[in-house]
Amino acid sequence: MNAVRLLAQLLVLVASGFPRGATASSGASLIGGTRSGGDVPRPPDRVALIREQHLPNVTLTTHEGRSVRFYDDLVKGKVVAINFMFATCRNACPAATEYLVAAQRALSNDMRRDIRFLSISLDPQHDTPEVLRGYARAHGAGEDWYFLTGRRADIELLRRKLGAYDLDPVVDADMTQHAGIVILGNEPKGRWKAISALSQPVRIRQAIERTILPPEKWPTGAKVVTEVPYQENESVEPVDLSQIPTRPSIER
Repeated sequence: MNAVRLLAQLLVLVASGFPRGATASSGASLIGGTRSGGDVPRPPDRVALIREQHLPNVTLTTHEGRSVRFYDDLVKGKVVAINFMFATCRNACPAATEYLVAAQRALSNDMRRDIRFLSISLDPQHDTPEVLRGYARAHGAGEDWYFLTGRRADIELLRRKLGAYDLDPVVDADMTQHAGIVILGNEPKGRWKAISALSQPVRIRQAIERTILPPEKWPTGAKVVTEVPYQENESVEPVDLSQIPTRPSIER
């Protein structure tokens, strides 16, 4: 599947403003949206809303063999780059990992310290911590990069909550056609977006920088666009998912 289709189908990552169907005058019970007498309700707490709807606190195991909670230990208060992969993949996964490694190395030292990479295995039965440790070493993954395995049900929940699935159930059931995207999030700021994992490393690096920096400090102008010329088949990136409504939650 090409990057445009993948990004177009990533429908469930971030809610904009209110939950679907709720309005400021609906009297809905919203996170952070309490009323005080006749006052206009405060907007919902965006960070809390995203945490509740899209960041389940499932238990995973790192490539170092350490048990961690997805939200509490890996995402809370962090800027993260999340992708799904599996060690025996011979198609896009090795290239995607290499592009992420190149993007990580191209970041400034300060930026590199600010971003955490999370690569979650879709084949937990095979991808033990030892296997993932070898994979990380073989690809030269840098510091603060965790390759993660766990219970299949927990990984499926994560995949659904983060929107990394195909709307076609036949395609979605085929692990070799999994969504090749990198989900970028600034958790404390509530800013989330996605980019194709097969975008040029410079585009991934630029998207990471915009995830870390406040909008008023984003680099602009021709220099950003022409740093490496866009290819004809390269999609515009990143897609800002804050404008896409959430779909109903898919629970275990």
